[in-house]
Parts: sequence; C-alpha cells; structure tokens
Amino acid sequence: MAKELYDGIYSSHKLVFIERIEKNLDFYLKDKLQKLKTLGQEVFCEVDKKDLSDVLREMKENPELEIVILNSVNRYISKDRNCVLINLSSVINNFSVLVRVYMDSPVTDKERLLKEYGYIVKEISAVYAPAKFFMTRPALKENYSDIVIKGGPLDGLDCFDAYIQTDYNLIENIYLDTRLSAIPAHDIFSNIYFTDLLTLISRFDFGAGIFPELCLCLGLEEIMQLKVPKRVQYIRMLMSELFRISSHLACIAKLCKILGSDIVFNKTMMERERVLRVIELITGSRIHPNFIRIGGVKKNLNEEKLKNIKENLPVIFKKINNLEALLVDNTIVTGRLKNIGVLNSKTALEYGVTGPNLRSSAVRYDLRKNRNLLLYKDISFTIPMGKYGDCLERVNLRFFEIYQSIRIINQILHELPEEHIKKLINLADLEIPFSEMVSSVECPHGVFKIYFEIKDNRMESLVVMGPSRNSLNCAERILQGNRVEDLKLILATLDISDGEIIQELML
Repeated sequence: MAKELYDGIYSSHKLVFIERIEKNLDFYLKDKLQKLKTLGQEVFCEVDKKDLSDVLREMKENPELEIVILNSVNRYISKDRNCVLINLSSVINNFSVLVRVYMDSPVTDKERLLKEYGYIVKEISAVYAPAKFFMTRPALKENYSDIVIKGGPLDGLDCFDAYIQTDYNLIENIYLDTRLSAIPAHDIFSNIYFTDLLTLISRFDFGAGIFPELCLCLGLEEIMQLKVPKRVQYIRMLMSELFRISSHLACIAKLCKILGSDIVFNKTMMERERVLRVIELITGSRIHPNFIRIGGVKKNLNEEKLKNIKENLPVIFKKINNLEALLVDNTIVTGRLKNIGVLNSKTALEYGVTGPNLRSSAVRYDLRKNRNLLLYKDISFTIPMGKYGDCLERVNLRFFEIYQSIRIINQILHELPEEHIKKLINLADLEIPFSEMVSSVECPHGVFKIYFEIKDNRMESLVVMGPSRNSLNCAERILQGNRVEDLKLILATLDISDGEIIQELML
C-alpha cells in the first residue's frame, strides 16, 4: 500500500505517504509516543527514555515501517534541557523519522550527563549497532595505539585523528577521533537572528557552502509557506550544480595529491579554478557564497553572467573528460584503487551512508529524484550508480555526476524562465513564534539535514546532520583488512567534509 501511494495514485502522493506513515506510527506506538507530528517531509516524535528501546525495536522490526537505518545521534540543548536527537530512515519506503529523547541531567552536571548519555546510546546500539560510533570511546586510543596518525599529515583530512591496531601491515581495528574538530556550536549558533545565521551556516560545508544555505532557507520557507518563483528555483539548481562540480573536483584533486599524480592534480585544480571563477562572478565569493535568500536569491542572473556560463560549460566538459582519461585510463592508478576500501550495499545502508558513496555501492538514491527537491523533476538527467563499491568505483561515479551536473546546467540555461524576481516578504516586519522544522538537501557528500528551533526570530537550537559523519562511521568498518598504506586513499575517496563534523562536543 505504501509503495502504491508513493508511486503517485494521488496527486500529492508524497504528503499522503507521510500522513500514512504518521498514522502507522500512531497506531503501533500510541501509548509510547509523547508527541507525533510532521515537519516538512519528515516525521518527528518524542519518546520517554524508559520507552526508547521498545519504540526503536518496533520501528525497525515492524514490516509496515522497516525503519532499519540509523543516520545520526546528536546531543543538543533545547529550552535549557539536554536532548538526544536520533535520525532514522527507511530507504525502501523513502522516508525518515526524528526521535527526540529528553535527558534528566542538568546542563552543567557533566558527570551525570556523561552517564545518562552513555545509557541512551547503549539502548540505541542494542537495536542499531552503528550507534556505537556516537559513544564516548576514549579507551580505544590506548587499545588501538600501534600507529597513530594525527590530523595534519592526512593530506587535507585534518578533522580527525586515526588510532590503528595492526596485524603486520594490515589494519585490524581503527578508531577515528573527531574531537579535534569540536567547537562550542551551541554558544555560536543559538540565540542569534535567523537572518544572521544565513551568513554563518555555509561554514558547515567548506567545499560547497551553497547547500547549508539552501537547506536552512527551504526550512524557513516551509514554516512561512512561501511559494518560491520558478526562475528562483532554477537559479538555485544552477548554483547547486556548479558547487557540486567544484566539490567533486576538489575530491579528485585530493586523491591525485595522495597518489602523487602531480600533472593530473594541477590540471584538476585549474578546472576547479575555472568553475570557482564562474561562481565568484555570480555570488561575489567562492567558499561562503551568502547567495540564497528566504524566498529568493541575492541577485538575478543577467545576460552577461548567463553568457559567461554558456561559454565556460563546453570547455569544462572537454577538460574534465581529458582529466578522466588521464586518471582512470592509467593502469597504475586503477591498480592502486581497485578492490580496496570495498563498501557493499548492505553495509552502506546499515551505516546510513548517502550520496556518491552509497550510489557507488549499487543503491540508486538521490533526494533530487526521490524527494522532488526544488524543480529537478522538470529536468532530464540520470542518477549514476556503481556496482563494486571500491575506491575506483567512487572515483568513476564522481566523474559521472559531474557530467550529469553539466547536463542539468545546460538545460537550465536553455529553459530559464523570463520572470521578474520581486521581494516576497519583508523580514524586518516578520515575527515568528516558536516553531521547529527539519529540512534536507542532496549535497555533494550525501544528504545534508538540519533541525532547528526558532522563537521570536531567534534561533534557539540548531542540529546539523551531515553525511560525512556516516562516512566516517562506515570507514571504521571498511578500513579493517586493508593495508595501512591505503588508508589515505580510502579516506580520500569517501570525501569527508570537515565542516559537517565540526559540531559541539558530545561530552
């Protein structure tokens, strides 16, 4: 029944589908859910700590729900209370659920907070084994101490330390410690005006800053029920694909540097520079675009900018095609990348991996298609999918995605509607009472999701659920059995984004 609904028997099939899931949850867990509601295209519920285990088991084992994937576990502060936010999803039925659990420990009592948080994560890990990644695991530093690699020498992967237990030259166990990247996120992002947050949120993805901005604006537009003009939607898609190309090229360049392929590295950086110049012409910035606005964009695209994109697009395609031939047609390079860091579809889904890392493991899932993000349903393009899930497949897939992004941009340039973009809302006169919302987009690394609470135009809480944490979690699994010298290569092909794991310390 759920599949039939989703396949479009009704015109608003996605909303009908979410309503059906909400009713199912209410039916099976009525006595154990303290709150149940829909936030955008996500289901949100609140559970008492004592009922958490039963609720999670019912969600996972009930064939009507099949919520078998754990995406993240986050601790945050809401209304001066500590909360644990559990992000679960079902790829089969194409929906996700957020489960909030309030903690009894005071915010200032760290010892009691540590104990209670450990208890909750232990309850989660009894149902979803990958939750162990979100525990505090300081003892592993001593247990896995044969080789210790600090963040700096990891060729740009400077957001975590690696503690490795070896068997000769093979990795037997590994612990990736992300505490190096921790910042007091709650102190920085809470109690600021939501308009000010727009200028800061792009730091959660240094390689593609447009996506956090887009994610936040989509959530705020959902709260305000704003209907965004078609031309604005097309411009947003165009910018998203330009940043996707730039991010994928950065990933390929990082890999080339590790491989020691200086010629391909330099050529890749030159082509990324070409893309960044187009982005800079449009936004005025390369890393933090500050371009997406609530209900619109910062600037319209004039004929000069459109002409610049049209002139550069064929050149970018030709040059990247040459780069692919230089890199992938090299038998030495393919020999280094083939059959290492293998990630099969079962493991990828179990660990909540999304984006190119999931699609390279033979799972075709992309929010642009699966959730009808923006107006991608009006654009003709395919979602590339790999088969083997190794490092070579992940590299190939990123080249394929670049070509599809070029195809999308080319269609947008020819179909961009002639429409005057006008200001939809005066933010100075806007007053938002307490609201909470969930929003997600398909960024170059996977599904980027945020949950936020807003009151009187100020952000009370912000929880960032980036895909790189899932890739790191999975990395601890797939690195086992691989050679120590292949560590950097495997991590580079997983394309870890520093900004996505820069969050407040769990404890």
